[in-house]
Amino acid sequence: MNALYWIAFRTLIHKEVARFTRIWVQTLVPPAITMSLYFVIFGNLIGSRIGQMEGFSYMEYIVPGLIMMSVITNSYSNVASSFFSAKFQHNIEELLVAPIPNYVIIAGYIGGGMCRGLAVGALVTMTSLFFVDLQIAHPFIVVTTVTLTSRRVCVRRPD
Repeated sequence: MNALYWIAFRTLIHKEVARFTRIWVQTLVPPAITMSLYFVIFGNLIGSRIGQMEGFSYMEYIVPGLIMMSVITNSYSNVASSFFSAKFQHNIEELLVAPIPNYVIIAGYIGGGMCRGLAVGALVTMTSLFFVDLQIAHPFIVVTTVTLTSRRVCVRRPD
C-alpha cells in the first residue's frame, strides 16, 4: 500500500474512532444497558422457567449470542451512520474528490466500524460477567470469530 494511502486509511480510522468515542454516552453505554436488560429479562426471569440445557444454564446459553448481536449491530450501525452523516453534512464530496482510491475510503470506514463493534462487544462481555460465570474454552477462536464477524457485517453486499 502506498504511504499516502496508508496515511489516509489511518486518518479515516482515527476520525471514526474519535467520532464514536466523543459521544460515548450515546454510542457505547446504550448497548451495555440494553444487554443488561436482556440478561435480566431473558436470563433471569425466563431462564429460571426453562432450566438447564445440556449442563448449561439458560443464561450461559444466551450470553454468546447477545455479545455477537451487539457486535454485529454496532459494527454495521457505525458505518451506516457515518456515511449518512457525511452525506447530509455535505462533506462526503470532499472525501470522494481526494486523491485516494475508493477501497481505502471503504476500508477506513470499515476499520472504524470494527473498532466500535469490538469496543461494544468488550463492554457487553464485561457486563455479562455480573450475571454469569463466562468460561471460554478457545479464546483465540472466539477473538478471531468476533473480529471477522464485525468486519464481514460492514462489507455486506445489498441483495
